[in-house]
Amino acid sequence: MTVITRHSEFYLEDGSITLQIEDVLYKLHISLLRKFSVVFKDMFSMPPSSSQPNHHEGMSDESPVKLGLPFTVKKMDYLLWWFMCRYSSNLPPLEGLVSILELGMFLQIDVARSFAIQALSTDSLNLSPAWQLSLALRFRISDWIELAFKALVVTPAHRLSLEDASFLGLTIMHIIHSTQSEIRHLRLVLAYNPLKMDKHNVLCKRPALGCQASWEAAWWDGFARHYLHPDHPCTPLEALAKFESANIAGVTTACRLQAVEFIRDQFLTGNMVYWRRD
Repeated sequence: MTVITRHSEFYLEDGSITLQIEDVLYKLHISLLRKFSVVFKDMFSMPPSSSQPNHHEGMSDESPVKLGLPFTVKKMDYLLWWFMCRYSSNLPPLEGLVSILELGMFLQIDVARSFAIQALSTDSLNLSPAWQLSLALRFRISDWIELAFKALVVTPAHRLSLEDASFLGLTIMHIIHSTQSEIRHLRLVLAYNPLKMDKHNVLCKRPALGCQASWEAAWWDGFARHYLHPDHPCTPLEALAKFESANIAGVTTACRLQAVEFIRDQFLTGNMVYWRRD
């Protein structure tokens, strides 16, 4: 037989509502719960049912308001810590902040949810991108989704751990790997297919096809090997800058600079979005 016990800290003798979570009783101030939580405000404003007009749930240990999932004793303790100590400089551990976030969202306590999100965003916690994306999707933290997804996409597949996969789940991991595969394909296409010198400088005395042929011959050493470097790959603009400063035999300086400037402008104006890695 389960023994119901009073909480050692959060059973307040002057409390006005009794809650039961698992096998623990809480006695709290109903005014405080109503003030912060839309859900509690609605719940405790409901009149007694017509079948039990004299029954007042939550008014005694014998008839507490029973709260099931997602409530657990540990999660509720963290939420009540927030009620009592939210102005403290000491933060609860990661588990506690996630509990405050979860119950804050469930109970529609916006200030608790905001508190948890701000605390989870601190540099000291150093949440991994997998953790960030998992929490963002679970608790609708829209500001985190794009940044976390981008960080995961540029993380080499072999550096994504089994723990990361467990946080994210099969569907999200599939989306990440599919995106990485598409990016790898586009990078290879760009590296092995030199961009054309669409803008041949009018002052160049060499035939346009001559400059283009020399440009294509130098593309691999000047651009692609920096772009695809296995340990320190450059962004497209970084690789292009190296190519810009190179002395390309058979391409006049005017043509080289004009072509590089044209490609850079195309990238910056969004006409070559597949170059973007950040």
